[in-house]
Amino acid sequence: MKVLIKYCTLTLIAVSIFIASGCCSRKVSLEEAGKAYQAGDFAKAAAIFAPAAEKGDPEAQVNLAFMYYCGMHVEKNHKLAAEWYLKAAEQNNANAQFSLGTMYENGEGVNRSPEEAYFWYSLAEKQGDKESQRLRREIELKLSKSKVTSLKKRISGWKPAK
Repeated sequence: MKVLIKYCTLTLIAVSIFIASGCCSRKVSLEEAGKAYQAGDFAKAAAIFAPAAEKGDPEAQVNLAFMYYCGMHVEKNHKLAAEWYLKAAEQNNANAQFSLGTMYENGEGVNRSPEEAYFWYSLAEKQGDKESQRLRREIELKLSKSKVTSLKKRISGWKPAK
């Protein structure tokens, strides 16, 4: 439960940083979605994030995933949240990788899999995510050496989607 609370807190912080940093400005519609989100107009935010997410924008995918995860003006749906996080994670979005790792660790919207959690946490860790590093280490203690070796090979060969 502590991880879930931290997960939601970290995601809210990431969304706020994303909005405040101005990286939305590359697309006016995402800037509008960010403002709507901050103002609590989740319906408008979801309506703007969804088409951008469908077009492959990883930031929009992460935000939409979070809205599904928490049930913010969309029906709470962990399976859809995991699908959107996966799309962004495959594009090397560290926040999505961390979130997906958490969902695999807890079996939310996906089958529980310490191996998949280890994989996604490792990729987020490579990008400097300290919480992912801590959680990956905890999982590693529970996995066999041969499983860790196999996962490390998978991680070293991983390439983000274009």
